[in-house]
Amino acid sequence: MTSLGKNSAQDERIVAIALDDQMVYAFFVLVHSLVKTKKHPFHLIVGYFEGRLSVENRGLMSAFLEHCGQSAEIRELVPHPLFTERRHLTITTFSKFVISDAVAGAHLWIDLDTIARDGWDDFFDTLNSTPPSIPLVVAAKLESRHTRFDGFNAGVLGWTRGPRVEWLPELTNLPEKRFSSEQHLFNTLYKDNVDRVDVRFNFLSSWHEHSEELARASIIHYSGPLKPWHLTRRHATAWKKVNPSWSSWFAAEAELFQDVAGTPLAKPIKTLARQAVFSGRLHTGKGALAGWVLRTLAVLGPLGNPLVWWLAKR
Repeated sequence: MTSLGKNSAQDERIVAIALDDQMVYAFFVLVHSLVKTKKHPFHLIVGYFEGRLSVENRGLMSAFLEHCGQSAEIRELVPHPLFTERRHLTITTFSKFVISDAVAGAHLWIDLDTIARDGWDDFFDTLNSTPPSIPLVVAAKLESRHTRFDGFNAGVLGWTRGPRVEWLPELTNLPEKRFSSEQHLFNTLYKDNVDRVDVRFNFLSSWHEHSEELARASIIHYSGPLKPWHLTRRHATAWKKVNPSWSSWFAAEAELFQDVAGTPLAKPIKTLARQAVFSGRLHTGKGALAGWVLRTLAVLGPLGNPLVWWLAKR
């Protein structure tokens, strides 16, 4: 475990995230956005499963956290044999269960494929006042043609001081190839006993047509297999018409680059940015086409411009 400036006063506001080498670049964009838009100090717990995050990347993360002056600890986690991978999801998605078992106090879990904007840490106002009889605080969802799930989205979760529900028996009973098992688990275990906060704390990028809700979103969640870092930046302007929520991620990335410019962090972080374009897990199952489109754009370079403009006009 690597610890950076932890102190008990900040532990009342704890944020937990997790990553692997495949998603490491998103760490820098998200954490920078959290730090730059916070109203109050917070302590960050960063988890990774053993063998899934290189020593080099851990070192770069530690240097970046020190650069940001962020209180943090980097924890190695042990995965359960039942954690499986499916389509674009790796076993890292299950780390929220492992961390919640290890951290008994209240804390806010945020998926790595998000960015934070002003007001994100207002979440703690509800989280710290929710009684232990309610174990979980989740964001409301929008009723939209793009809302294709029951219950709540598990990308942003507020764990209260209440006891955790045992998840292993339910995971054991799931079919081995169930897609998004952790989403199913949360809605099975907690659906009848959660508190809900405003949708602005977990605004899914697929809801981008709701422009007023997007404008006030405090956490934008780029759920699904397509991530902004998979798009070559030459296409970012045209992509605003495809999904305007991606512009917020690119803006957060630009602020990151500006902050580390002229420091030893700049070169390795930009190297990770270039590598991240090709980091998507391609597959041939349901919803695979969009991933192949972004990979094709990355390979074509400027020759992909007509395809992007065609998508923007659809």
